[in-house]
This record gives sequence, C-alpha cells and structure tokens, in this order.
Amino acid sequence: MSTPLHIWITGAGRGIGAAIARSVTSGNHCTLSGRNRETLDALASEFPPGSVAVAPCDVSDHASVLAAHAAAVTAFGPVNVLVNNAGIAAFRPFVETTPAEFDQQIAVNLRGVYSCCSAVVPAMIEQHTGMIITINSIAARTTFSSCSAYGASKAGALALTQVLRAELREHGIKVSDVLVGATDTDIWAQDMREDHGHRMLRGSDVAQAVSMIIDSYSNPRLLFEELTVRPQLGDL
Repeated sequence: MSTPLHIWITGAGRGIGAAIARSVTSGNHCTLSGRNRETLDALASEFPPGSVAVAPCDVSDHASVLAAHAAAVTAFGPVNVLVNNAGIAAFRPFVETTPAEFDQQIAVNLRGVYSCCSAVVPAMIEQHTGMIITINSIAARTTFSSCSAYGASKAGALALTQVLRAELREHGIKVSDVLVGATDTDIWAQDMREDHGHRMLRGSDVAQAVSMIIDSYSNPRLLFEELTVRPQLGDL
C-alpha cells in the first residue's frame, strides 16, 4: 500500500471542493478549509474518524491562511498536495463592476492562490517533493462578456502558477492548472443553473480530473501542466 498523502483543499465546503474531497480522501489524509465551519464539519462527518481535519480559512486573509496551514500541519504533518479551489465570482458588465467587487475577486482568486502557495512551498522545497493543483477557469484564456474582474483574477492566477511551475521543477515539485468550463455550482445564479444546468459539468467531473493528477504524484517523469475540462456541448 502506498504512503498516504496529506492533501489540503481550500474552498472544500461545497461544490467542486467537496467533490474533490470525496474523490481523494480514501487512503489519504485531507485537511478541509473554507469559510463556513458548519459546512466543513458536515462534510468531515462523511469520512472515517481520523482521516480528515477541518481548518476554517478565508484565503483573502493571509493571516487566516497561515493559521489554517499550521492547523493542517499539526493534524497530519507537512502538506504533500495543495488544491487551490477557493474562488468567487460576480458576473457584471465592466461599467457596473464596483471597486469593491473587483478587489474582492482579486483578493480571493489571485492573492488567495499566492497566500496558500507561499504557505506550503518552503517545506516542499526542503523535502524536494510536493504538488500544487489550482482549479482555474477557462475565463483565464477565453473572453466572456460580464467577466472582466473574474477573468482578470483568473488570468493573474494562471500567470502566477506558470511562473511557479518553472521555478519549482528543479525542486521536484509539480504545479498543475485545471482550467474548468461551466460547472453546476452556486457560483452561478439560480436561473442560469435552471436554464443551462443540463449542459454544465458537475463537481464530480472536475474531481475526476484532479484525482487523475494526484495519482501521478509519485511518477518522476509525468507532469500535468495544464488540463482543460469543458462541457461536452461547449461553453455557455
């Protein structure tokens, strides 16, 4: 039996994050982070005692990230796999996007990735092993109306992880980006889900891709740099 990995998942309380937790926890240790403690505790109750830890975290707050990381290490030791999944969206035309909405999406979707990566990378370099998976969006590369702030935050996160991948290769650390198309989660308005949910991905579809990447953890030859996951019927 392979050695269990310690997988830290942000935004784990619902949607894609919860689906990833359900997909990868068996045989591993998972730390579940998110802003809602009750939601995280409910998810944790689905797993055998001792297999998961709950570490509430607001990724837009660097101190909160460091505290959650410290709790994760206390629970299961150094993080082997970081899954940057926490994210928010406000889909509005540019002229209707407020500075506060813009700043909050940058804080969560871009700076949150920075904060979580900065927490785990030093130990990964020291151990000469590790994996960082960032759940990004096709909006990082594809232009959509009413998506200026969200697209900017996701494009920034992609640029950040591309540089990180280049810097960390020589340290044996794998950095992967999963660019995800429309997925049926509450990041979308309810009317959009009702009208288009039949053609959207499910969280379990994205989790399947993440599980495949994590399965390559110990393969010294293989790195999934970028994986695009779109609905079969195409973008909305």
